[in-house]
Amino acid sequence: MENEEVIVHRLINKDKRAFELVFNQYYNVMVLYAARFMDTREEAEEIAQDVFVKFWEKCDTLSEDSSIKSYLYRSVHNSCLNTIKHEKVKDGYRQHMIHFMESTYQNEYDESDPDFLRNRITGEIDKLPPRCAEIFKLSRFEGLKYQEIAEHLEISVKTVEVQMGKALKVLRESLQDLKNLRDAS
Repeated sequence: MENEEVIVHRLINKDKRAFELVFNQYYNVMVLYAARFMDTREEAEEIAQDVFVKFWEKCDTLSEDSSIKSYLYRSVHNSCLNTIKHEKVKDGYRQHMIHFMESTYQNEYDESDPDFLRNRITGEIDKLPPRCAEIFKLSRFEGLKYQEIAEHLEISVKTVEVQMGKALKVLRESLQDLKNLRDAS
């Protein structure tokens, strides 16, 4: 491969051929690196692909003295950590909902109206402020990651995190009576 400074300069100028050179040299290495963190090769490949897409989108912002290798390793590392963190949040939520659904299954309302719980939860979600409800639905029903929601709605990831925290707090409080009914039976 050419001198890295020349490649960086070409990347800054959005030279597709320079990007191809970088991709061909580092893609497999990045997949192997991501595979050290992820459960499946498919996840590792997806992370490497995402990193290269973002790298191409942002390569014109590189500084002339950038290290391509360091940039890619750091990006893959951060992407893996974010994915793992997001999966832990999703798993925790899934476990919470399974426990919640199992514990309310015997609720007297379930026996007389099987759709009661679903309707109640949906109704409470619909009472959330519109943006908050939209973010909650994209996360929980569409399975989008916070970063994906932020990009889709053109807002910051921090805004997504704050809105999700708000939604979960409001829903916990508004659905507390279901827990109290269960505890009373």
